[in-house]
Amino acid sequence: MPKMYELRVYRDNRPVRTVNQLVEALDWDDAEHTRDLLSRHLYAVAEREGVGRQQAHLFHLDIHEMRGGRVERHPLHQFSVPVVA
Repeated sequence: MPKMYELRVYRDNRPVRTVNQLVEALDWDDAEHTRDLLSRHLYAVAEREGVGRQQAHLFHLDIHEMRGGRVERHPLHQFSVPVVA
């Protein structure tokens, strides 16, 4: 069952401030769809930051669970894409 999460984007452990707040419904039971969705977000951020998809591995997402409209302080997961040769 999908739950709501806030995705925070980082590059070199620094927040990427040019990205608007990302809120997504993620279903951890559908791992392939969740991985594809998170990957697309990172590729889009890399393109927007002007470094291209090949450098998307420089970014990562902190995934914060939302409960009752409140965002949990500590991330539940981190996600990044692999290095593309």
